[in-house]
Amino acid sequence: MLAGLAGDPASPDHGTVERLRHRLLHAPAPPDHRVFEEVHASLLEVLRRSPKVIVVDRVQWMDDASLRWFAYLVRHLAPLPLLVVLGVRTDDHFPAREVLDEITAQAFCRELVLGPISLDSVRAVVARSFRQSAIDERFVTLCQKATGGVPQILDRVLQALLNHRLPPEAATPEQVEQILRVCARIEADSVASRLARQSARLRELAEAVSVLGRAAEPPIVADLLNTAPEEVEGMRPELARIDVLDDAPRGACLTVRTPEIRSAVLHSLSERRRQLLHLRAARRLGDYGAPTTRVADHLLPLDLSTLSPGVRRWALRTLQQAAEEALTGGHTRPCAEYARRALREEVTDEQRARLLCLLGRSEALHAPRAAARHLDEAISLLIRPEERAEAVLELWYAQMVQHGAFAESVLRLPSGLPPRHRELLDAADTTDTDLRTRIRALARSSPSDAELIPQPSLGAPPGLSEATGTRAVLESFGALLPAGLGVPGVTPAERELLAACAGDLACRAESRETALELASRALAGTAGCGAPSIIMLLRCTAVLSWAGTLDAATSLADTLASCDVPVRSVPQVIAHCLRADIAVRRGDLATAFQEAHAAQSLAQATESEDLSLLPLALKARAHAVSGRYEQALRLLEGVADMPASMLGVRGWCRLSLGDTKSALIDLLECGRRLTELHIVNPALSAWRGGAALALTELGENALARQLLDEELELARRWGDCGTIGQSLRAAARITTTASARVALLEESVRVLEGSGARLQLARSRVSLGRAFAAGGRLLPAREALRAGISLAEECGAKLLVERAHKDLLGCGGRMRRSPLSGPASLTRSERRIAALAATGQTNRTIAQALQVAPGTVEVHLTRAYRKLGVSGRNALADALAGVLVGEHEPC
Repeated sequence: MLAGLAGDPASPDHGTVERLRHRLLHAPAPPDHRVFEEVHASLLEVLRRSPKVIVVDRVQWMDDASLRWFAYLVRHLAPLPLLVVLGVRTDDHFPAREVLDEITAQAFCRELVLGPISLDSVRAVVARSFRQSAIDERFVTLCQKATGGVPQILDRVLQALLNHRLPPEAATPEQVEQILRVCARIEADSVASRLARQSARLRELAEAVSVLGRAAEPPIVADLLNTAPEEVEGMRPELARIDVLDDAPRGACLTVRTPEIRSAVLHSLSERRRQLLHLRAARRLGDYGAPTTRVADHLLPLDLSTLSPGVRRWALRTLQQAAEEALTGGHTRPCAEYARRALREEVTDEQRARLLCLLGRSEALHAPRAAARHLDEAISLLIRPEERAEAVLELWYAQMVQHGAFAESVLRLPSGLPPRHRELLDAADTTDTDLRTRIRALARSSPSDAELIPQPSLGAPPGLSEATGTRAVLESFGALLPAGLGVPGVTPAERELLAACAGDLACRAESRETALELASRALAGTAGCGAPSIIMLLRCTAVLSWAGTLDAATSLADTLASCDVPVRSVPQVIAHCLRADIAVRRGDLATAFQEAHAAQSLAQATESEDLSLLPLALKARAHAVSGRYEQALRLLEGVADMPASMLGVRGWCRLSLGDTKSALIDLLECGRRLTELHIVNPALSAWRGGAALALTELGENALARQLLDEELELARRWGDCGTIGQSLRAAARITTTASARVALLEESVRVLEGSGARLQLARSRVSLGRAFAAGGRLLPAREALRAGISLAEECGAKLLVERAHKDLLGCGGRMRRSPLSGPASLTRSERRIAALAATGQTNRTIAQALQVAPGTVEVHLTRAYRKLGVSGRNALADALAGVLVGEHEPC
């Protein structure tokens, strides 16, 4: 202040004030009242010549002597032409608060509390920072809200956004999220800076609460600080005042206000202090009976080798128990963390085996290859037969997941699994009912009753051949009993068995009703999120899809997607694949491509090469179904060792493009592999129909007829309308008599009208129209072709529409002109979904009501917006005025 008063060296007061300032700087002791009077006298001399304004910011950082002089000055301020402005943060540490209180108590002192700057001011600051950019008003509003209108924080946020080259926009959730993250980090830095200026005791409390994480109970915090809970409660308001803790009532848990603030506080700790606090927190939480997982969280960052032997043994026990609890609760990621941390230490073989089992089971859904490796090592270390058998089951389930959830890999054990007969037979005397039931479930997935493993192996016990060893396993655990006999479906193991039996019946194309009943019973309980439960859900979904109950299958795929697993995990990929497969069966090609693309994007984040094939196969299949065979084949180029169903897709594409011999090779190889697995149901792959068409073109009519008769017999035996209709259409293609061809196609249309396979119905109607035209029956031909074209348009099968339209023109007909826009141009599905959206329902609610995927709702709404000429759902009600939607109209 004195330096400011001295002013220009030419001024008359300069020498006097400078001498006084020099004296103060070199004073041997803190100045007393005589110095105050001398400074006051110098100030009076200056003020006689001109008024002055003294502005001091951050008064809370001022030294005690200077602050006391300002209090002295204020007491004598009344007759002076002087304005004193003192800026102070009320949420900062202020040792001399009583002196400030004395200043504010003066009658002529006015206290001003600064509020947030206005929206207009924020807009002006943003415009000044982003001079060359158009300003999004949502961005301005978000900046004011996120920064609280504090200019300093606003400047730092805008500078950070400029540094990251982020535009001044808040149009998408991603942009909003980025801005909020930047604001949170800057606020955390500011709070950490204020905390660093507080007393040591306050800093220790903030550190203890940050280390404890979540909600820290006052008694535990007090114990951690070796103090009384009353002292903790006394310091709570101070930390809330500087925005470190949430403002909560006395006795409530202490919580750091944001995760970013907690991270900033932890970052300020030295490594040694952080380790000490985590260890003390773990011990105190254990003493207070906290959940084991919470205790283990504090052991994860510790260097256990520095602990005493007793504490180290306790830490390892705690980590193992926490892993078991996490896995039981379906929390696989934490389970893997605890197990991996314990495995980094020196442990006994028994401990290592159990930890490897926990790690393998937790990894099965997001790292199945690693899971198989860890479970295989665990089996070699385990001693108890029951534990070894349990590990074998988990190993096989992990490898089934690893194979990418192709239907043939889910319903049947994949080939190449390691032989484990000895481990299973060693557990034959177990009294563990669940274990016996689970082994029966897995045995039901074997290709045949006499062959648990599809390929020869060396796993049979001494004195038993491979087949005899497998038979012994099956008989020992009652796996040869009739499907579902006496299984109540109460326990998870029993539900696994019911799903396996349902899948076995579906593979053999036997008793569709029984398979559906078993699947329904398997789904009656609450499904878990481990590999066995996921496989159970996949098996049931396959059964429902093959049986033509597509709404129920969609609902089950949504259930799989909602499992408590990471977003980029195997179940999430498979859920999208299931939705794509169901959409193909429905004939909803737009949704099929959308779901397959989503699955492919997620699959890239997984370690399973086999899993990445599944969305690729579904994309190729969707292209093939829509008639784009070249695109389908391009997708499949370079794929080695294709699964059987993928070979079938390639075979059909080659057949459609005229490469008959290559198509026949693919289709017969597909059939050979599926037959080896005892999968005869044409609902998975209509390889017989394709091979029959190829054989017909090559002149092998008798063999072609035999294959098609077999396919039609199996389809009728299974009973799904979609599969029967497709087989009837294939049979019609090789029938030489016109009347028989028409009869088969009429039956195909009649059967498909009772199914949800809309594209199959469109194909059969078009084929029937062509058959009518070939026989000279032009009127029914035109009607059938028009009906087929209309349905194909709804499905998005543009090539089928084009070809059928040429046929229609060839028999003297033309499509009745349909409106290109307006409500009348909507398809039934678009009209119904748009009407529901107009009532304010969300996409998810509509999807649940209609039992379709949310992506399907989005696709239909997008089309409806375009046809109605509106920009969003808010305008749908007016656009649809007067349009009635039948309550029971199918989507």
